[in-house]
Amino acid sequence: MALTLPGISSTGTLSAPGVGSGLDIKGLVSQLMAVEQQPLTQLATQEAKYQAKLSSLGAIKGALASLQSAAQALATASTASYSASVSDSSVLSATAGSSAVAGNYSVSVDGSKLAQGQKLVAPGKASTSAAIGTGASTTLTITLGTITGGPPVSGQYANADFTADPARTPVSLTIDAGNNTLAGIRDAINAANAGVSASIINDGGGLPYHLALTSNDTGAASSMKLSVSGDADIGALLGYDPHAAPQTFSETQSAQNAQFTVDGVAITSATNTVTDAIPGVSLTLANRPGINTVTVALARTGGSLNSALGSLVSAYNAANAAITGATAKGAVMQGEGGVVSLQRQIRAILGGTQPTGGAYTTLSQLGVGFQADGSLKLDSLKLGAALSANIGAVSSLAAAIGAALKSAADGMLGAAGPITSKTDSINRSITDIGARRAHLQDRLAAVQARYQKQFSGLETLISSMNKTSQYLTQQLASLPGFTTK
Repeated sequence: MALTLPGISSTGTLSAPGVGSGLDIKGLVSQLMAVEQQPLTQLATQEAKYQAKLSSLGAIKGALASLQSAAQALATASTASYSASVSDSSVLSATAGSSAVAGNYSVSVDGSKLAQGQKLVAPGKASTSAAIGTGASTTLTITLGTITGGPPVSGQYANADFTADPARTPVSLTIDAGNNTLAGIRDAINAANAGVSASIINDGGGLPYHLALTSNDTGAASSMKLSVSGDADIGALLGYDPHAAPQTFSETQSAQNAQFTVDGVAITSATNTVTDAIPGVSLTLANRPGINTVTVALARTGGSLNSALGSLVSAYNAANAAITGATAKGAVMQGEGGVVSLQRQIRAILGGTQPTGGAYTTLSQLGVGFQADGSLKLDSLKLGAALSANIGAVSSLAAAIGAALKSAADGMLGAAGPITSKTDSINRSITDIGARRAHLQDRLAAVQARYQKQFSGLETLISSMNKTSQYLTQQLASLPGFTTK
């Protein structure tokens, strides 16, 4: 007779075969630990729910931030804008800002008196790469200012006066053996950032290459004076003083201010884009020959209000959908009264009456109303009619709605607001779960070690019992008349 204990069954007998004692210690400990670890699974489920809530809160927060921006834009757009129309756009163009004043203005422009910079051209050279002068270090100083005492004859001034522009500092550069060619001089001037652009023109003649200089800015104060100290040949090429005749360069275009009239008032400008002739209006003069008179009409418009209201409707609908989806039946934030209250607060502002003191006090009067699903819809025709009837009242209501919504959104998203508070609360719960998980994992490690030790001791005991059984069997078999089945 042999004593065999191959394992432990669910009824208490050994059932998992192994080595030596027959015990599957690894499998037995694994099965027992699967039961012990059920609290970890429950913690993971709880954490997943909290993470889902965080995700929903993040979506709601983002939607509310967009609504906050749309509300701010609406409040800004409540200051009505203006449009500018010109009777002939080939003469000039006009753009009106928010400080414009509605009305019509008569503007006359002489195409020959537009703002322009000075252009100078030097005598021709045979080559762009041949050295000019000895290569001795030479200083070229470029000064910008105003020439009086013209006009020039054949591109040359006779004893004209030059007054430097005090707003622009003269710029000096060096010409030496490294750049004393026509191309080198051109590149040195362009690199000096002196308010002048240099180029080389090829006329195809015997001495085809001409150095050409152009003022970067327009206006009478953009004329040039070139002073040279050093190599005589460089001085002969580059020296240019309107007060000293003859000049090396010939003027092919004089620097001048734009001259035009607005309602008969003469105006000059250093540029062809004029921003201070008509309050709140930018005029850009075009190069049309002759003297031309056009009408600039300024009218108050609601274009910015139209756009801002449309953006507000879209932003609200996105926020409403985010909150509704997160708090719906079966959703992760079902029953979260704090989140639902945000939705009610926003709807109360949009659907309520604003104390504007004007003709319009509710958004529904502007064609913005709630639909059956809680979203907003904008009736563009009704809004257009309201703008046409009383744009000032529309502007006042938009300002009130925008300010109220912005204030509400600021409170919702602020450091002490419900979104932040709820987020902090969930994060604390997740942190608590992490601490509980760590504590539980430590305890499970101890439990697993205990199981391992207990089953190892049982394995030793069973192994000893099996050896005893084998010994008894051998002894009984040696007795006279003993048989085994």
